Amino acid sequence: MGETVNIREYIDIFRRRKWIVIITILICLAFGGYKTYKNYVSYVPTYKSKITIRINSMKSIQSKKSSKKNSDKELTDEEEEAQAMNNIYNSYSGSASATNQNIATSYIGLAKSENVKKNIAALTGLKVSQVGYINPVQSTEIPQFIDVQVTCSSKEIAKQVAEAFPEAYNNELLRVINLDCVEVVYDATDGQLIPRSRDITLLKAFAVGVVISIFLVLLAECLDTKIKTPEDVEKYWDLPLIGTIPMDDGKSKGRHAIQK
Repeated sequence: MGETVNIREYIDIFRRRKWIVIITILICLAFGGYKTYKNYVSYVPTYKSKITIRINSMKSIQSKKSSKKNSDKELTDEEEEAQAMNNIYNSYSGSASATNQNIATSYIGLAKSENVKKNIAALTGLKVSQVGYINPVQSTEIPQFIDVQVTCSSKEIAKQVAEAFPEAYNNELLRVINLDCVEVVYDATDGQLIPRSRDITLLKAFAVGVVISIFLVLLAECLDTKIKTPEDVEKYWDLPLIGTIPMDDGKSKGRHAIQK
């Protein structure tokens, strides 16, 4: 039969080598406290602004159709042109939704490209490094909609970048696929402070200290080949224990005391 695991033995091991556990955990906590302090000192508040755009491949046709409707002129050739444009719009509107979804899915990566950031910097007068981080997410409910979140260290710049994003992204799509198709659905929100997440560095340091201390205690126990208990004789030498002789440190009293 294999050896059974005695929990009391392990408890006794850690009790005898408690200083290894204490010192290791204290060192890890000290390092964790230093990292927590550095994180606190180097913390920079960040702000976010959101804007929602949509991909509309029929944007140019719709704008022309709208301008014709709003025109006060009643010339025959203009009415015919408006009617022809209306027929074109009706014939393509059925497949436009699938086209918009395809564009939104295929070119969403351009939204956070360096070219878009450069376009934003040119439109706003900011430096490219001030634009911050742009995170576009395609809507699951309406695939042609893209929710864009801008994150940077200033709430004013966050909103400014969000407002300039649709035009900058549209210019990049014009360059890549030669299509004017970006429209604003919801305007950019004001810059909002992103709450600071809870710092659990100390908790992580404590957990690491516990793991390292357990490893060190078990390693020290494995490297220690001394026989300390009567059970060790039977365990390691496989010999029956006949008896034990108590150690007398010279402090015994009575007639059995050692005579000096």
